[in-house]
Amino acid sequence: MAKPANNLNLSEQTNVDVCTGDVAESSRKVSLTLFTVPKPFGVNEHIDRIQRNAIRSWLAISSDVSVLMLGDERGVADAAAELGATHIGGLAYNEQGTPLVSSAFELARQHANSELLMYCNADVILLKDLMSSIEMIRRDDSIDSFVAFGRRTDIDLRESLRFDQLRDIERLMRLASNQGRIASQVCKEYFVFSRKLFQQMPPFAIGRGNWDNWIIHHAKSMNIPVINISDLVTVLHQNHDYIHTGAGRMKCYVSGDEAKRNQELGGGRHLISGSVGTLRLTKNGIRPERPLLINPAFWADVPRFVRLMSNLLFSR
Repeated sequence: MAKPANNLNLSEQTNVDVCTGDVAESSRKVSLTLFTVPKPFGVNEHIDRIQRNAIRSWLAISSDVSVLMLGDERGVADAAAELGATHIGGLAYNEQGTPLVSSAFELARQHANSELLMYCNADVILLKDLMSSIEMIRRDDSIDSFVAFGRRTDIDLRESLRFDQLRDIERLMRLASNQGRIASQVCKEYFVFSRKLFQQMPPFAIGRGNWDNWIIHHAKSMNIPVINISDLVTVLHQNHDYIHTGAGRMKCYVSGDEAKRNQELGGGRHLISGSVGTLRLTKNGIRPERPLLINPAFWADVPRFVRLMSNLLFSR
């Protein structure tokens, strides 16, 4: 069981109600197409449960959210029909049989019905404060195209939840507050971005290291605003093992052939550049991100990064 997160109080970290999405001032409604590449269903009961929890939570965010489940892995089409998401086949894979990030982004762009897209890993629970925070960004007339990202909180969740039940959401928030652990900013589970971005991407392998850092690094190199929305958005990663990769976490994300190939394709690991935005969303609006040497959020993340590397080295 994870140790309690330091100073984590999800009910107070934002001016957005995580259950209703209400904010202090009225929001301009936006639509969002959320897409993911799930693992196969019907192989691992825990993976099935956490993926269903994740998809249910996304569909409960707003009627303005569409969910695309990509790929032809076992059970994905049936799960999409069961949950009320849209299944999209035809995903491209590399020689090792791993889905390609570039193919997922292109399929999402082809089938999206919105100007904003969001990639998210299929083990992550999102709540209504996501849309309210995106609406805050859209109210800022100085921001056109952008990329948004943020940190996650790791939780051990072993039950199925219904996100139309306030009781289930309240139980989830208590679990996150009491036992959740904030992960390093290096661990990026999602990206919200303008549809016209990332039309040309290297053939990165999904679920392997280094491509997520490239997303942030590349956007910054193109002078695209990169907004850290960690302070206002609840992102709950449901812990699981890494048996599906055929290797431990270290090999999957750092030392494995596909992780190394991702690094080559991206021109490096970009650990720092790929984990620090140019702007930060706060309850008072969008503010410039502070330089690293005087950035409290960066220094607070150093122990988390050290813990992450220790876990990668010694976990399987």
